[in-house]
Amino acid sequence: MTWLDGLAKVLPVEQVYDDLASPAAKEVGSIALNTVKAARFIVAPIDYLAAQQGRWQNFLKRVSDQVPEERLIPAHPHIAGQAIEGLKYLEQDGILAELFINLLARAIDKERVSEAHPAFASIITQLSPDEALIIYKLSKTQYRLEQYSSFNPSSRTFSGRTDTYQEFPCSTLAFPQNYHMYMSHLHSLNLAGVWQSGNQIPTNSNGVQTGVKIVSHAQLTSFGELFAKACMPETIENFEQGITDAQPKI
Repeated sequence: MTWLDGLAKVLPVEQVYDDLASPAAKEVGSIALNTVKAARFIVAPIDYLAAQQGRWQNFLKRVSDQVPEERLIPAHPHIAGQAIEGLKYLEQDGILAELFINLLARAIDKERVSEAHPAFASIITQLSPDEALIIYKLSKTQYRLEQYSSFNPSSRTFSGRTDTYQEFPCSTLAFPQNYHMYMSHLHSLNLAGVWQSGNQIPTNSNGVQTGVKIVSHAQLTSFGELFAKACMPETIENFEQGITDAQPKI
């Protein structure tokens, strides 16, 4: 039994078509033509099933297009089950759906199945589109961050850090003001982080220390690199514009 045969047991493909082709369904559709308010409620379940069938066929085609037939193997149930469940709630053309699709493609490819870590499906469900975009960009390069913390000589304490130079293109995010929160979340998932480079650099005025300059770099962890390799598309140009457009317009 192939992985598609197994998936057919989870997705009621044949049942959907049987329901739509049944005389009862056709009769309901005919009656609905003569109604106004009731029509949307009568045909809604049938329309929903048909729409879901189209969604799954689109997802499956995008998975199968990535794997030659001779390399197909059954997917691990833990990966496939979580990925299928996660796809149920995502837009077809969103970047998070693409991550699940790429992960499923690795899971059924005997040459790349080792890249499909069981934890990846669960991780995708915890990501925002902005965070997925950050992971993609960090998979290509590191980004420098310069911050400043002022020093209070009387209390001998430092203030919180403020950004003085940010190399990461935050303007590409839907919510650029959340960048540091995103990085904190990615760090908690062991995917990425911002790490200090070298020692803090003291700043002085008239021989008195006024603060310190901190230079850091945002980059993926080793685990994050594996995640990006398994799940990220080659390019995200189409998704990047969609993420930016998602920002509320004021």
